[in-house]
Amino acid sequence: MSLSLLNLTCHCRWTSTARLPDYAGSTLRGAFGWALKRCSCMLKSQECPDCILRGNCPYAFLFATERYENTGNSVNARPHPLVIQPGEDCEGDGREGAAFSFSFLLIGRASDFTPHIVHSINLMGKAGIGAWTKRGGGRFALETVTDGERAVFDAATGLLDQPTAREISVEAPTNGATTEARTKRIGIRLITPLRLKQENKLRADLPFSTLIRAVLRRVAALENAYGPGEPALDYAGLIQGAKSVRLVESSLRWRELQRYSKRQEQHVSLSGLMGEAVYEGDLTEFMPLLRYASQVNIGKQSLFGLGKITFEEL
Repeated sequence: MSLSLLNLTCHCRWTSTARLPDYAGSTLRGAFGWALKRCSCMLKSQECPDCILRGNCPYAFLFATERYENTGNSVNARPHPLVIQPGEDCEGDGREGAAFSFSFLLIGRASDFTPHIVHSINLMGKAGIGAWTKRGGGRFALETVTDGERAVFDAATGLLDQPTAREISVEAPTNGATTEARTKRIGIRLITPLRLKQENKLRADLPFSTLIRAVLRRVAALENAYGPGEPALDYAGLIQGAKSVRLVESSLRWRELQRYSKRQEQHVSLSGLMGEAVYEGDLTEFMPLLRYASQVNIGKQSLFGLGKITFEEL
């Protein structure tokens, strides 16, 4: 079983002074959503759920995710097949002429809409992003788009090459003997706020079993929606086994973060856990899950780039 992923990195340059929040994921999502809808929506008066064209519409596929009803899924709606990740140079004040970047992770057939995405980024640049757009600020030019080391779009030529997707999979763990070295200690890093809920409350700690539960939820949701179906994993056994893994070091902290929702006309929290933690125990069977998680983000609001996680064996 495998899932198709495509990473596109947009290399841009400010053409006017910009002001972005300290974390620009929600700003990029709002500007990109506006631009994508503008270039792809054919029936302006129709709402996405009632539109006859929604099956082939880039905006509907990426953003108007339908809710599940009586299907037995552990999630209540189709997950977004998109993760928007701001670059480290895409925050705060942007100086005219300075370079910056941001990335898109496209999941499953979302990669089919690459031309629409590139065109939408050009529209974003002309309209501007951030706090100063009404004064002509936040304008930028898209220069290149890469799918790794290779440029798939160059503004100088205006040509778009076919990007190359990759496939990831999560192997079903086994309880038998293995010739591979056992993993006994790992360090994880939460690069962007991780938001996990338990009993409808956000957790401010991260036991290993809570982390694995979130990864399994993400795996099941993505594979059901965009892959070959839910993988044959021993979910209960994995969660039970994860309870024996100990948290031995932690610099995890709660980061307060907010965005303003125009639709809700109020500030919405994006706060979550960030920092590093070290776990010890028999971790071998969890390594495929952690490799998967490090490529797709986990937790709530992954669309905005939240829940980005990396790990290393120690």
